[in-house]
Amino acid sequence: MNNNNANDNYNDNNEAWQRALEAAGNVRRPRSQDGISLREQVYARSYRIGQAADRLNFQARTIEQAITHGLLNAFIDPDNVQRIPAGEVEAAKAEPALYEEIAGYQRVKVNDLILARDADERGVRADLREAHLSATKSSWNQLRGRWDLPETWQEFRERVKKGRQERNARKREERRRKKIERRRKRREREAQLREQLLELFPDWQHEERQEQQVSLHIGGPNSGKTHDALEALIEAETGWYLAPLRLLAYEIFDRLNRRGVLCNLLTGEEHIPVPGATITAATIEMFNPQQSGELVIIDEAQMLADSDRGWAWTRALMEAKSPEIHVIGPKTAQNLIERMAAAADLPVHTTVHDRLTPIRVANKFWPLDKIPDHTIVVAFSRQTVLHLKTELELKGRSVSVVYGSLPPEVRRKQADRFADGETQICIATDAVGMGLNLPADNVCFYEIEKFDGKQIRRLLPAEVQQIGGRAGRYGLSSEGVVGATTRRNLRFIEKTFYADAPTLTHARIAPTVDDLMLLPGHLSEQLQQWAKLQSIPQKLRETIKTADLSERIELAKMLTSEEIQRLGLDAALQLVNAPTRKSSRLYWRECTSAILADEPMPLPPNPPRTIQSSRALDRTESCISCADIYMWLAHRREFHVYGPELQLVREARIDWSNRIDEALLRKVDTSRRCPKCGRSLSPKHRHKLCDDCYYVTWDYELDYEFDE
Repeated sequence: MNNNNANDNYNDNNEAWQRALEAAGNVRRPRSQDGISLREQVYARSYRIGQAADRLNFQARTIEQAITHGLLNAFIDPDNVQRIPAGEVEAAKAEPALYEEIAGYQRVKVNDLILARDADERGVRADLREAHLSATKSSWNQLRGRWDLPETWQEFRERVKKGRQERNARKREERRRKKIERRRKRREREAQLREQLLELFPDWQHEERQEQQVSLHIGGPNSGKTHDALEALIEAETGWYLAPLRLLAYEIFDRLNRRGVLCNLLTGEEHIPVPGATITAATIEMFNPQQSGELVIIDEAQMLADSDRGWAWTRALMEAKSPEIHVIGPKTAQNLIERMAAAADLPVHTTVHDRLTPIRVANKFWPLDKIPDHTIVVAFSRQTVLHLKTELELKGRSVSVVYGSLPPEVRRKQADRFADGETQICIATDAVGMGLNLPADNVCFYEIEKFDGKQIRRLLPAEVQQIGGRAGRYGLSSEGVVGATTRRNLRFIEKTFYADAPTLTHARIAPTVDDLMLLPGHLSEQLQQWAKLQSIPQKLRETIKTADLSERIELAKMLTSEEIQRLGLDAALQLVNAPTRKSSRLYWRECTSAILADEPMPLPPNPPRTIQSSRALDRTESCISCADIYMWLAHRREFHVYGPELQLVREARIDWSNRIDEALLRKVDTSRRCPKCGRSLSPKHRHKLCDDCYYVTWDYELDYEFDE
């Protein structure tokens, strides 16, 4: 019984689709193919309402009206869908008279009337009201031939298309005109701001200028130039020694006090006043030009060209009021310093210092296990330095390390152990190239490429010469030797060590509060705009550039406009000058929030109790970096009240620094290791995981599709 019913239904359905096929006719839709079933054949020979509308470029409502008025035939298929035979649709498309008759039912939009008539909207709507026609429901039959409209729908559509193209062209031209006008106004505003900023640009002239002289000490490492300048400072009895690093400032502070010459220490994080002292060893940003004393020493003058900090060297050189200014730097900085001095009408006396110990490049490379004692091994990342430390200690060598993020006190202890012969080898980054007194017989380059903050690149001749020049201990070595750990690297070192290094071209300047007050917008926008305007007098354009303010801009973005207003621009600018790094920005923000809430700054995070791994060492260094921010802010006049635990933080920082030194001394394993299996990794291994663990983590079923 059930089978008979199923067969009856199937036959009835087939008969219904056969009748629909007869109604659809024999004409197939363009690019359609006949199917096997009757349904598919009907589909190939007919259009649904929407499909027919698309084919004829009409509204669906127009097709329905055409069916209602008998202009198009239609049928209902067995699925209860209204269909139009393809022959009917194709005939309407091919016969202009029939197409125009169907088009009469098209509703015409007001916007199309505006375009076709090239008229304004108000006039078009007024004409429709006068003719008692709807603005939303008027058909082409009602509008054909009125108001100079064409007689056919196709002509009307062409006119609309042309009108739209002309309107779009006018809009494009208007946008272009407005863009040009905005650019013109922006250039005018920028020119006006630039002029205002130029009026604020310092002329670097003062009453003491006529009595001043610059003594320029030019020479490489181990040439005695710093010694001669310091002797002049001691003889002058009052003044400053300005250094790029607090480690170097501390070294001079310690050296002078040991000689019985009373000397203060002033860095961003620390102030040690010595009763009766009239000389101050300081990091250069802390220099007060108004209290210059009789003589100012500016060390590492090549930093004038440093994109980030060079402004401090420019300020010291051009604003110091002491009768004598001693400037110490390499030959590459000589021309720039002389041009800067000439811009301020400063007479310059130059002394060229020759090396006290001869130096040469090694004849053969030194494999790691053949590196001689009293050698500085140079690498360019903390990770590589720590890996080499473990590797050399496993070979039975005693090792000191020096790298940038190591606290200055620890760097000093590590360097002293090497200098005193307690360790055979010192592994260091290019932090060793600037100022640190680290006497060695040899300098060996493990790497010849470094990341400069933007890209990995080969060392420049000036860098090879500055770092390699550390080789040779005056009075202890007959010569200094510069080498490398591979034959290829040694060839590169030999070529660049003897090459002529390009001279420095531009010093740097930074904005003042007065500069920024002229500029509109948020502090981050003010800093960006100041850098973009390059408001430097024409005569100094070949000598001075604006500083790189990227870190300050990133910190400024972390402040809201309302917070900057509450702080005041002076204090906000002081805040973004804090010595942050990417990993310590969050703690800086916490300190800023406390200051804004008129509350004490939070204490720095605590490091691990013991340092047994490279990760624990990294965490401790990060905590010390946060302590530096606390101490730096607490030493600023504006924020001193928010650092009541300054002494506690200072003592904690000393303790944490000692922990690092002790960890490095007891040969803690600092090599790179795979975090999954603990296997030791080469310092040049490109991935975090070892190869085995990396491939194990692959999910082959997800990464590849296999045929079944």
